[in-house]
Amino acid sequence: NHHNLNSPIYVVYEIHGGFLSNYELVEFIKAYKSFTIIPDTSLDSLIATGVLFKKFSGLGLDVRVSLDPKIIVDYRDDPMILIGIKPLNNKKHLSISPHENSSITATITSILDEKLGGVETWDRVLSIITGMYKGLYSFKAEGFKGLENKILKNLVENKVISETAGLRLWGVKRKGLVVALTRTLLPFIPNISGNTEKAVSIVSSVYRGVNPYSIRQKEISRGDRKEPLFDLFKQISDTTRDPQILYKLLGDFYVYVPDVDESIEMEAGEIMGSFVVYESSCRECPLNLIFTPFDKTLLSQFISIYDDIIDDIVVHVSMQINKAMNGESVEQSEYMERPDLLVDILLYNNIIPKNKVVKLSSSEGNITVLRELLRIGFDPEKAYSQCEVDQICRVE
Repeated sequence: NHHNLNSPIYVVYEIHGGFLSNYELVEFIKAYKSFTIIPDTSLDSLIATGVLFKKFSGLGLDVRVSLDPKIIVDYRDDPMILIGIKPLNNKKHLSISPHENSSITATITSILDEKLGGVETWDRVLSIITGMYKGLYSFKAEGFKGLENKILKNLVENKVISETAGLRLWGVKRKGLVVALTRTLLPFIPNISGNTEKAVSIVSSVYRGVNPYSIRQKEISRGDRKEPLFDLFKQISDTTRDPQILYKLLGDFYVYVPDVDESIEMEAGEIMGSFVVYESSCRECPLNLIFTPFDKTLLSQFISIYDDIIDDIVVHVSMQINKAMNGESVEQSEYMERPDLLVDILLYNNIIPKNKVVKLSSSEGNITVLRELLRIGFDPEKAYSQCEVDQICRVE
């Protein structure tokens, strides 16, 4: 693929010492100064792994990172940190699962910040991104449910993030309302995501006499233009027939990415979107996302790839979403080699099938991802044994 990034599967560092204290995570590091971190392929787990990997390698610990689940079976007596993945050896495997009210990334960032200090601003920003990815932000409740609230307050005070009362649409500031309505996939907006004609119709009916492609975030959220904003809400609600979608669309953040040559602030929602779209665009893409905490400039590469493929992706997804909801096999596309994006969409909209995995039809047959097998209660050891090094698993 033209859009692949080259990153190693394993990066090994020599031990120079350095410990944390208290927490279970800290006790594990005290006991085992050499270990492997294996995450599932949810964005939260991948970013959390990158934050841990960066901090531990900086301390000189002998840390390895892999997606290969067979390692858990073949080397079950070796120490491992499993993120979003169930252990096979409770004495040697530390399994970190999502908290109900906080993302794994925010949890890990908070622990490292409290016990070690020196957690970078970029790690905090990524905690907000993963909190949004997990659906933990509520405009109605005026904030996040858990640790992200404290992190967000720090970022707002330091003018890294600013909140806006607009719509959480992918690219509404950068590309405008019509494009953003069609591009947004978390949440997926029925009858609008991937449907440019409908998006133009909605915007034209609310902002009469104006080129619909000229409407951007400032026209939506300006204090003297509240009435069109309410009209827009009503139009989206009438089209989707799902009022819960509106709650998932309210409230966004602008992010100033430190030390990156970017003259404008970016929307947190679009950053999240670029990550999840990129992840499914190639088999090895989840591995590259692990390195996001190491290198902020990767974001500009992910955004560039996202811009190239998102319009094709949303059309494909909009045509296939009902199949995915019903547990039927979805056709693989040129720009979607993995089913992770579909999994994320269905989870975010609370429409994922309970007892069936989300799967793609590929040249290898039907494929899903490891986290899907674990979600429906598949035996962990069997799942680890049958899935590939990139956590792609063949299914019926």
